[in-house]
Amino acid sequence: MKDELNTSRRRFLRKSLFGAGAIGLRSLATGLPLSFFVSGFPHKEALAMEEAERPFLILMGSQAGDPFNANTPGCYGVDGVVNNPQPEMAATNLRLGDVSTQAAAPWASLPQWVLDQTHFVHHRTYQNAHPQFSKVLGLVGSAKSVSGGGTEQIASVYSSENAQALQTIQAEPVALTGSLTFEGRVLQSIRPQTLASMFRTETGTELELESIRESTLDSLHSLLRDSGTPEQRRWIERYATSHEQVQQLDERFLERFGNITDNFARGQIDAALTLIMMRVSPVMHIEIPFGGDNHSDPGLMNEKTDTVAALEVMNHLFQEIDALGLRDKVTVANLNVFGRTLGKLGTEGRDHNLNHHVMMMSGPRIRPGISGSIVPNGNDFGATAIDSATGQGHDDADIPADETLEAAAKTLATAVGVPADRVDVRIQRGKVIRAVLEDG
Repeated sequence: MKDELNTSRRRFLRKSLFGAGAIGLRSLATGLPLSFFVSGFPHKEALAMEEAERPFLILMGSQAGDPFNANTPGCYGVDGVVNNPQPEMAATNLRLGDVSTQAAAPWASLPQWVLDQTHFVHHRTYQNAHPQFSKVLGLVGSAKSVSGGGTEQIASVYSSENAQALQTIQAEPVALTGSLTFEGRVLQSIRPQTLASMFRTETGTELELESIRESTLDSLHSLLRDSGTPEQRRWIERYATSHEQVQQLDERFLERFGNITDNFARGQIDAALTLIMMRVSPVMHIEIPFGGDNHSDPGLMNEKTDTVAALEVMNHLFQEIDALGLRDKVTVANLNVFGRTLGKLGTEGRDHNLNHHVMMMSGPRIRPGISGSIVPNGNDFGATAIDSATGQGHDDADIPADETLEAAAKTLATAVGVPADRVDVRIQRGKVIRAVLEDG
């Protein structure tokens, strides 16, 4: 009975990932856009069009409220800021493109090509309790549904806006950890090891992409011989994979699934990149710990240990992105429920800080640098207002401090290709920080 239940669950998850009739696998095996299997050939003018591709997004998030913010560029050289005192976290010079700055030593371990497409935005979430993470993901009510009403979470905003352009199997984001919502319903998280078990060779549930390709293309060629047009034939030839290509895909995906051994950050990364290669969803949600809820953390040792480990994992993420040829196709960003205190310690650790968080964005459309800054705020520090054109932080900037969360989210939406008119419909406060974007 247990095996039957496991088999049934595998089939259910496979169907949920790849669509009814396995249209996702048919698209993957043939190279033809998913829309073709839903709606048929595009209209005549569109048959010759090349659509600009938008990046996929890997969004890191944590309800723990990690001290991610405390050791990033922009938090060094400021009187009163308490940086991590451990030798492994020493202030270290690094370059973000033409910007020279300092951060905790682990950040300097990232390859220069990554730093040259990475921007750090200092902003505020205005939330101070762990359960408010879903509220932050909803931009405190500013993230809206497709029609511009109601509420939504940003992972679902980006995902639903880019699904058609990216020809993904589903419009919903994939949560490889934690809980997300989409159009008001809670999404089931999919653990990496569950994916591995779905495609483990001994289960007999291999992808079988070669046979799917052959049967699908045979049917299409037969149809085209009877009633196809020259434009339709050329369109098929443009997209269709070769036998050798699909054989390599089948082997590569099975190998990647087989190499997933845990549900932690590395397993989530490997699963996320594999699902991106399979065009399952525009957005993958993962968690990489950077120190956790460290109220009591003598010497900030936990913060040091987790941050060092986190940057090792992030190096793995970017090495995989590079090795898979995805440099121009994946953006990585983060958003937690809040940051941690910078100017005071709790019980030898850091407390919650509703006035300061840092969003890192790294991707093909990102201009390297730092936007916003920090100033004293009560007995701690908070993020300033941001000049949308220059990224500078100062009191008279055109993005008020209390709209910097929405501004960071709008900027990320623009970076992953959401059109400007749709960005304004889906996120209804704040401005895009043009200084973050390569095209300004």
